[in-house]
Amino acid sequence: MVRARQKRWLGFTLVELLVVIAIIGILVALLLPAIQAAREAARRTQCNNNLKQLGVALHNYHDTHKNFPVGSRDCDAANTNTAGSCGGGMGHVWETGWQRKGTPLVKLLPFVEQQGLYEALVQVADVDGQLFVSNSTPDMTAVGGFPFRGSTVRPQLAAYRCPSDPYQNVNNPPSNYGMCIGAQRMDSHGGVCTLYPGNTFGNGGTGHGSANAPLGTNSISGVFSRYDYGAKMSEISDGTSTTIAMGEILPNCGDHHRNGWFSSNALWTATTGPINYPTCPGQWPGFSGYTVPAGAPAGTTGCNGDSNWQTSQGFKSKHPGGALFLFCDGSVHFIGETVEYRTYQALGSRNDAEPVGAF
Repeated sequence: MVRARQKRWLGFTLVELLVVIAIIGILVALLLPAIQAAREAARRTQCNNNLKQLGVALHNYHDTHKNFPVGSRDCDAANTNTAGSCGGGMGHVWETGWQRKGTPLVKLLPFVEQQGLYEALVQVADVDGQLFVSNSTPDMTAVGGFPFRGSTVRPQLAAYRCPSDPYQNVNNPPSNYGMCIGAQRMDSHGGVCTLYPGNTFGNGGTGHGSANAPLGTNSISGVFSRYDYGAKMSEISDGTSTTIAMGEILPNCGDHHRNGWFSSNALWTATTGPINYPTCPGQWPGFSGYTVPAGAPAGTTGCNGDSNWQTSQGFKSKHPGGALFLFCDGSVHFIGETVEYRTYQALGSRNDAEPVGAF
């Protein structure tokens, strides 16, 4: 009698399959953070390079015009306008009497290989209005007369973006790099936050503080201002290697930062509030019904609001633990969010004669 040959099944048993899946899961769990860290390191390197290029552009601009670019074109040596006088960097396209002449990043366009875009803008007119879109002026064709009005496409400039930040705004393309106005005194929006009033440079300011009014040179803490001021190298008495020129911002975390890379009233940023202070959507419960955490210092209520300029118009990044900063000598440094507060204020100010600690 011939015994039937036992049929042999090929493949994994259920237990073997589960073991293999478990091993693969463990390997993915081990490798994924490393892959993410490598990608962030590459993005941070690109962000660092962007700031270095902006440093070169700032120095080339200064060599040409003998000062850093200002936020109001009428007072900029690079763009003399006999038809207007020195004005603020604020205002709206539908208002008259304001000089909206673009951010310092607009003035730097020829120095970051964007000469064509710079020449396409009508420099003797309202530069902001040629590019800006707001809820109050949704139809730019109604104003007319400028090359970009009526277009649904606004210039997105990679040189002004950090790849670590995914935020997009097609109407008002953002910048991840803001101009440092220093440790400028800024009152809190509605008086809801009293933790970070800034230093004493702001005497004479109104409204939300000195960041909200034109001031004399000696009253401006940083190398830039919300208004028409750009420092000369000779005015940085604290030293260019210990004075911040620009730093990273998250444009969706402050009500002015999100106005776009070209808006005169967008990129002014202070060292008044700490680095990476949480004012981004999802990081704060808002003013209404906000409960102060147990043990929080007095004055905490409202500090996390994105319209509280003390904290929202501060430097922030998507890099863990701190942000990248461009110094006036052209160097770029990563400053941790745990930096000693007084040291941070000293780094933001150009002429306070404060000693600078480790950063």
